[in-house]
Amino acid sequence: MAGARQKIAAVVAGLAVGLGPGGVSASASNDASFDKLWGLAQIGAPAAWTKTTGEGIRIGIVDTGVDLTHEDLAGRVVAHTSCVDSGGDQTKCQGTGQDVFGHGSHVAGTAAAVRDNGVGVAGVAPEASLVVARAFTESGSATEDDVIASIKWVVDHGAKVVNLSLGEALFVTAATLGSRLVEGIDYAWSHGAVPVVSSGNEDVFGLGIGSAEYGDLDALVVGATGPDKQVAGYSSPTGNAKWALVAPGGSGGGDDENVLSTWWAEGKANQYEYLAGTSMAAPHVSGAVALLLAQGLSQQQAVDRLLETADQGVACGPNSPTCRGGLDVAAATGAR
Repeated sequence: MAGARQKIAAVVAGLAVGLGPGGVSASASNDASFDKLWGLAQIGAPAAWTKTTGEGIRIGIVDTGVDLTHEDLAGRVVAHTSCVDSGGDQTKCQGTGQDVFGHGSHVAGTAAAVRDNGVGVAGVAPEASLVVARAFTESGSATEDDVIASIKWVVDHGAKVVNLSLGEALFVTAATLGSRLVEGIDYAWSHGAVPVVSSGNEDVFGLGIGSAEYGDLDALVVGATGPDKQVAGYSSPTGNAKWALVAPGGSGGGDDENVLSTWWAEGKANQYEYLAGTSMAAPHVSGAVALLLAQGLSQQQAVDRLLETADQGVACGPNSPTCRGGLDVAAATGAR
């Protein structure tokens, strides 16, 4: 497992181990590991569920795929494909969106795992649906073209939120150097979907370099916090992103400090794993967007509401001057 994590971490943000204290009350759900989901408590998800559960909204997962038979995910996947070797053309995406690495299943579970089925975990938007496009190969690598095609495919198949838990090599460099990957972000926004992007797992902007171009993107850029609501040491700054906040991603420490979610492992069924990273923070925000869209808010209204209600008592860390604070989905949905 450790070797697999190291291999994918170079491209996909967020592969470390752990989970945190201060979980939610088990009475909020009958899911077996619900009390370990401290991230849901931190953002006020159980309170938000009294107002909305994300029903009717599709979340696009552009990643390593999703475990299509997982007990906590199978009931949520409504469309899936592979865009590997698509050359950037979403009409050439074909085959299965079955996970080949695990990361995509983890992201999907945080966003929309089934709630109250008596097993595993719950997602932030437990009644939202998932539209899955696999952009990564079995070795954990992806091309810009395949990511672009994946974004377009999930949007063309009804996704109103697009989760992009991508690594620095694909997104941050693309944003700062004007890569074609921005084409996918623009496509999503112009077609009515909200892109949600992890800020990255290396503080490569400690000198204020690199993330300046985030301000040109119509995307929510998300950094990571631990159970103590402090920004994780690995979390890359959000720079001058037009829309930025932080959300639970884990501290990168032991098993009581990071994020538990669904997982895929070859030859095993119904797996769960503890990970940390901005990859884990982004789907908390994607789920939150789905909750707001299900309440009838428009694309821009949902973004504005999340930013306006962010917990300003949560510091975003250095070189994140436009970051609004910590995700507070209870406040955003009007539950408090």
